[in-house]
Amino acid sequence: MQSAFNLNDLRTQEQADILNDKSNAVSTNLNKFIQEEEERFLKARDEASESGIGFTRQFMESYKERANAFAKSNFEGISKDALTGYNNNLLSAGNSIFDKANAFERETKANYYDRSTKSSLDGIRTQIQSNSASFDDLKKRGLEAIDATNMPEAWKAERRAQWDADAAESKWKWKYAQDPQTALRDIKGGVKVDAKSLAGAITQTATQLGISPNDLATVMSYETGGTFDPWKKGPTTKYGEHRGLIQWGEPQRQKYGVTADMPIEQQVAAAGRYLLDAGVKPGMGLLDIYSAINAGAPGLYDRSDYKAGGAPGTVADKVKYQMEQHKAKAAALLGGTYTPTVSDPDVEKIPYERREQLLRQGEQEYAQEQTLQRTQVKDAFSLQIAQNPQPQIEAQIMGSNLDNGDKASLINSLNAAMKENQGVPELIQAIGAGKGSINAFDPDQTKVAEKAYDKMVAGSSSEDRQAITSGFIAQTGYIPKAVQADLRRGAVSTDAAVMAQTMQAADVLQKNAATSFTSFEGSAGVQKKLDLYRSYTRDMGYSAEEAAKRLVEADNPEKAAKREALLKSRTVADAVKAVDSSTVAASFDDSTAGWRPNPSLGPTPAAEAAMVADYRSLYQEAIIDANGDLTVAKKTADERFKRTYGVTSFTPMGSKVVVKYPPEKVYPPAPDGTHTYIQNQLNEVMKEEGITADQFYLQPDDITGQDVRAGKPPRYAVFYKKDGKIERFNLPFYADPVEMQKRFQEQKEGMVRNAERRMLENRERTVREGKAVDDALINTVGPAWMKARAAETAQEKLRMNEIMPGPINPSTADAGGGGGGF
Repeated sequence: MQSAFNLNDLRTQEQADILNDKSNAVSTNLNKFIQEEEERFLKARDEASESGIGFTRQFMESYKERANAFAKSNFEGISKDALTGYNNNLLSAGNSIFDKANAFERETKANYYDRSTKSSLDGIRTQIQSNSASFDDLKKRGLEAIDATNMPEAWKAERRAQWDADAAESKWKWKYAQDPQTALRDIKGGVKVDAKSLAGAITQTATQLGISPNDLATVMSYETGGTFDPWKKGPTTKYGEHRGLIQWGEPQRQKYGVTADMPIEQQVAAAGRYLLDAGVKPGMGLLDIYSAINAGAPGLYDRSDYKAGGAPGTVADKVKYQMEQHKAKAAALLGGTYTPTVSDPDVEKIPYERREQLLRQGEQEYAQEQTLQRTQVKDAFSLQIAQNPQPQIEAQIMGSNLDNGDKASLINSLNAAMKENQGVPELIQAIGAGKGSINAFDPDQTKVAEKAYDKMVAGSSSEDRQAITSGFIAQTGYIPKAVQADLRRGAVSTDAAVMAQTMQAADVLQKNAATSFTSFEGSAGVQKKLDLYRSYTRDMGYSAEEAAKRLVEADNPEKAAKREALLKSRTVADAVKAVDSSTVAASFDDSTAGWRPNPSLGPTPAAEAAMVADYRSLYQEAIIDANGDLTVAKKTADERFKRTYGVTSFTPMGSKVVVKYPPEKVYPPAPDGTHTYIQNQLNEVMKEEGITADQFYLQPDDITGQDVRAGKPPRYAVFYKKDGKIERFNLPFYADPVEMQKRFQEQKEGMVRNAERRMLENRERTVREGKAVDDALINTVGPAWMKARAAETAQEKLRMNEIMPGPINPSTADAGGGGGGF
């Protein structure tokens, strides 16, 4: 029987399994070792010195020791192939850690070296960006700071190259802060000036003007700081930012078409046109040429632009003391031995990628800045137009650096504002002179008044605003909408203090601007409160605060039921029923004892009945407002009734007739306190219509009420008496208060002129009499009484001649000679 196994095979298999197990253990231990080395590296990195110097060598030496020890304790007894693989793994792990250690050391050393020079270089960068010293000197100081740092020479060389770029960028940033346009132009590659073309253009232009090419080139060199930069930035003055070969102001650039991108030859030609327009003549020298550029015309040698941002000194000073080196540079340019270098060569030291980045950032910032500046300029013009639109603003807009679209928009706004603002300055000036007056019925005039008032109170303090408002209303007779709104709000306030203040103001305004007070929106509600307020304060003796408190309480919804009950009470019903024609007529009796005869109600029985009905309605409403106080209600009803009705002298029924909307109530009185101007204007109108009569009358009708409610000048039916008969004219009449004010003003001015004339005449008369008396005293020989008699006679004779000028005896008027004596 044959055996199922072979011991040799089993031994071989066992040895293979042992080797495999050994290999697996080594592999596991190797992975663990590599992981532990990674952790050791991270820990060593965290504990490394500030400089990082020697970190790689130190770590890799310790790694090598640990790797050898690992191999010795783990690789014994494994196959040759396995040993090769494990050694390669250890080598690969070491290389990986070396790369990391080396990178860390380089970065740490770089940062350390940078920190060593950072403080010094940062300070120098700041100085370069503020132009606090010469760029070359500051750049040299930066190199010295690098050389003084303790670092390898290779590292210093790297930092020197970097410093060249950093210094150039700092210089560019300073230039950008001063002149973004030129800085962006430089970083784009700059502008190339063809010296030959420039010299030719200067020579040609000078020849056309009949002046020296060297003189023209000299002023261009001086104005550009010796650079001949066609877009050289200069000071900012009232003409805006100055630029270019002759330092053009913004209006001048616009006038002569000078732009940043135009060929330099064209700018020289534009300078020639400017000099010609400024008055430069053939044969003029450097002094007159520079005077034309710096002061605007030849011959202004003592002028200086120093306060406007120019260099110190007069025109003559600058030509005499500051232009010698520019004369030499001009001669070199024209002689072909000098080529202007406009661009900054240091910009080339900034790496290309960084220049592109700076260019993008700079263009974006500059565009945003320009947009902001244009917006600010537009806003400033818009504010100026809104506050005080004047024709001269158009020239300011056209001289600005706004684009044509913005200019057109602003000018359109200006024209519209001036049209809308027409009459406002004149009204403000008239008010300031004490002659302000408007027609409260004319919507165009009230619109002007609103704008004038807004301008007068703009920016004023609370106290000044109150004084301005009072004066405005007193003069114009018009209540501005802002004041109207204050009255409406105050009349519904639940604050007694606000109510009292509002009623006090309304009391004054109703007197100073009666027509305007009754016609603004919501005036009825204000007037209703004012009537009650007056009844409380005038008739009942309440203080302003107490009266206001009662007005506030009257608006309390909780008391509405009580007021409703009042109307249904017997006392109130009887009081209302008792109102008749005599009650209404008696309301117009303002005498203390009531002894004056009451006016009649008219002009017809129907009108009389309507008046009684209106009064009863007002009385009933007043009783509710007064919470049942019949005394206050009666006074309130009287006040409200008189708001619409009044006594007139314009009716055919006589001079004491109560009518609705009498002319004396709806039209303002003349400065003399009367309304006779209405009668005078009526007489003039009827005369123009060819109507002659003994008397003309006015009677209100439906149209009158419509006009009053619409805030228009009320029209009245016209009647006249002729041959003992009353006839009606076919057209209505309305008065013109503005024309009345104008005539009164003319009369007042005429009276003033007459008074001044009389004063001058009296002064001259006194002088003549004094001279006559002096002559008589000197020429009379005799005692004192005789001299006094002669003086008195001379004075009397002079006065008689003034009363009856010419000879007393007409028959001797033309006779020659004369005789007589005492």
